[in-house]
Amino acid sequence: MQKQSKKFYFFSGLLGFFVVLTLLVLFKTGPVSGPLKTQGDIVLATAAEVPGVTCREQTIPVQLSADAWFTYDAVGTLCWTGVPEGKTLAVMVSGAGYGSVYWDFPYQPNTYSFTRAALRRGLATFNFDRLGMGRSDRPFGLWLGVDNQAQVLEQIIATLKGEHRFTSVVTLGHSFGSTITLAHALAWPQSVDGIVLTGFVHNSNPGFNLAMRDGVDLAVLEGPFAGAIVDPTYLLSKADSRGDLFYTTSNVDPVVVQIDELNRQTTTIGEVVTMAKYFKDQSKALTVPAFTLIGEDDFVVCGGAVECTDHETIVAWESAFFPPAACHEIVVLDDTNHNANLHLNAPGNFQLMLDWIDRRIGTAGSPPEAC
Repeated sequence: MQKQSKKFYFFSGLLGFFVVLTLLVLFKTGPVSGPLKTQGDIVLATAAEVPGVTCREQTIPVQLSADAWFTYDAVGTLCWTGVPEGKTLAVMVSGAGYGSVYWDFPYQPNTYSFTRAALRRGLATFNFDRLGMGRSDRPFGLWLGVDNQAQVLEQIIATLKGEHRFTSVVTLGHSFGSTITLAHALAWPQSVDGIVLTGFVHNSNPGFNLAMRDGVDLAVLEGPFAGAIVDPTYLLSKADSRGDLFYTTSNVDPVVVQIDELNRQTTTIGEVVTMAKYFKDQSKALTVPAFTLIGEDDFVVCGGAVECTDHETIVAWESAFFPPAACHEIVVLDDTNHNANLHLNAPGNFQLMLDWIDRRIGTAGSPPEAC
């Protein structure tokens, strides 16, 4: 009888443990975040530390669908100079495995932070961690995909527009963030005045897909989140893999790659299986202006069906996916891989994006130009 009681308590406890674990994974787990990681005497700084800039961390309750049962916290930083009213709002969406650090890169930020460049140009900025990474909540990884991340983006924009009188809104995406940005603009064209797509064309490189099969770990088992993340559907790029995949060696500061590696973030299986959903011709229904910035060496989306080193070919290829209403423009960057923000030519790349926003969206009350 005593042995049976011990067995009963043991298996009851084990069952209870797995029930709690399942509830944590399936329903809601909080953020796994900490201070920016650096090494040695490398100094890091964010836009919030710039004199004359006001920044406010903001937590926005969001749901994965209109009829969802659960609410999650999406956390980002809203910044502006002067007052936010009357400005164009730039909402920045990071790619898979990249949090808000990508758009406000903390190493030599006057060179590599798009957020700082946008603030100098007079825009207001909102740089956030998508659900599943950084300061934001982590739903069950299979629940996260391109369409519900677009739904979250819509709720974020609606909240910010409800709090401040912005004259216009532009969304900027990187890689998978560009796919989210495109999906959002197709579903809610009334919410944005234009989109910027970086690290994205309508193509997938088989070489990259092959490299990624062996290039990711389960975040629950390996890397900086092991022990903190319990959801087995969260993935993390292998240590020291980003330099070869996302950068053109001759056009990058090795310290940038080092800081990138130290601050890598997760993606999920649900996101991976939906990444290519908008690589078809859905963008032909776009009704807002669109700008594409792609590196000629982009290993993620160049290769296979189309090479980006032939600038005329990739321009013709990508332009065919957009209607006249999108006023689509595309620029191909020399000696640049997937992370256009983090190459040595970043200041010029930022100027291209901001000049397009000035021209097509309008900033500081100036009207946009017609196509």
